[in-house]
Amino acid sequence: MHQNQKIAVTLTLFSLFFFQCQKAVMTDKDTQATLIAGIFGSCFSLDSCFDQYVRTTDEGASFQVFDQDGTRIYARQSGLNYNTYRPIASGSKWVTAITAMRAIDCNTNSGTFAQCGTVTTGTCNSGAVAGAISLSRTTGQVLGWTGTYANVTLRQLLSFTSGLNAGGGNGSGQASCISSLPLGATNTQKDNCVGEIRDQSTGTPGALYQYNSNHMAVAQRMLEVSCGKTWDTLFTQLIVTPLGWDGSQALWKGNFRTGDDTDGSLSGAYGLSISPEHYARMLNALLTNGTAKNSAGANISNFLSTTSVTEILADQYNGARIGYSQFSAFGYRWQYGLGNWRFCTVTNVPAECDKDLISHSIGINGFYPWLDKNRNYMAILAVNNVGRKNGLSLLPPSSTSLFFAETVRPLIHTQIGR
Repeated sequence: MHQNQKIAVTLTLFSLFFFQCQKAVMTDKDTQATLIAGIFGSCFSLDSCFDQYVRTTDEGASFQVFDQDGTRIYARQSGLNYNTYRPIASGSKWVTAITAMRAIDCNTNSGTFAQCGTVTTGTCNSGAVAGAISLSRTTGQVLGWTGTYANVTLRQLLSFTSGLNAGGGNGSGQASCISSLPLGATNTQKDNCVGEIRDQSTGTPGALYQYNSNHMAVAQRMLEVSCGKTWDTLFTQLIVTPLGWDGSQALWKGNFRTGDDTDGSLSGAYGLSISPEHYARMLNALLTNGTAKNSAGANISNFLSTTSVTEILADQYNGARIGYSQFSAFGYRWQYGLGNWRFCTVTNVPAECDKDLISHSIGINGFYPWLDKNRNYMAILAVNNVGRKNGLSLLPPSSTSLFFAETVRPLIHTQIGR
C-alpha cells in the first residue's frame, strides 16, 4: 500500500473520530479505551491484528484470506464463525450486481444460455421465461417510464449514476417505501415505490454519482419485469441454488436493523443476510474470471462470463460528478464499478488506478469483502457491529474495518509473496 494511502486512511479515521466525539454521546470509558486501543494500537501479525480488532466488535468477527485459485490460506474467528448468517449491509450491493450480470449472461449467450435462465448447477438451462435484459436497457423500455428518467440504463442504476438522488437531497438517504414494503408486496406496490423514487429525484442521469439505495431498487424492479419473475425467484435460481446457500437464511429484508418481516425485493443495496463462507463462493467468480464454488468446494465454471467480471470491476463513472459519497467528505475520491468501490491511489486516471486497485463492498456494520486482482487474492472480514460498542458515538463500524484491512494488507502481501 502506498504511503499516501496510509496517511489518508489515518487522517480520515482521526477526522471521523474527532467529528463523532463532538456529539454529546456518553460512552463507557472502559469501552472507549478498548476501542481506541483496538483501532490505533500496533500489531505485527495477522493473528494479533485480528485479536486486537475483535475487542472492538459487538458480537465477534471472522477473517479469511483466499489465494488466486480460491484456496483459503488464512482463517481466524472469534464469536462469529464462518458459517454464521448475519446482515451484511452494503456488502449486498456486490451480490445484487452479480445477480444482475448472471441474468444478463443468461440472456445474451444464445445456445449455452437461456433468457433470464433457470439455473440449477451454475450454467443457465433452457425452459426459462423469456425476457430481454442488458446493461444498456432503459427504464423507458422496461418500466414504461417517460420524461427525464426514461433513458436511465441498468448500467447507471448499478453504478449509482442514474440521477435518482434520494428525494432531491445530497445525502445517502432512500425512499421510505423501500424499507416499508409489506411482505409479499404486489407488482403495483413495487411499481408505486420505484415511481416515487423517480418523481422525487432531481439529478441528471449519467452526470451525477449519488450513493444511495434508490438506484438498486429500480434495477431490481427492471430485472423482475424483464424476466417475468420475482426478485426472490431470480436470486434463488441464479445465486442460492448453484452456490448451495441456505435458502432459509439467505433472505432479503427491507429493514434488517429492526428484523421486521418486510419485503426485501427492492433492498438490493443493503438487505441481505449471508455467511462469509457462502459469500466467498460467489466472490471467487470475480477472483478467477468467472469460476465460482459450490457447497462441496468444487468449481462452477462459467458462473459469470469474463465480460461480466470485467464490467463489474470496471470504472463506471463515465464522467459523472460525485454528488455524495460517504468517503469523499474525508478526502477519498474512490471510483465505483457495478456494486463495488474501486479503491486506489490515482482515482481520476483509470489506467493508473488499475495498478494498485482494491475492489470492495464495505457495509455500514463493518462487513468488508475485498478483492485484489493485481496480487490475485481476496479477503472477507465478517462482522455485524450495530453500535453497542463500536457505533456512531465514537467511530462508524465501517471505518474500524477499513483501518483493520489497511493494517493487515501488507502482512497478507508478505505471506503470499506478491
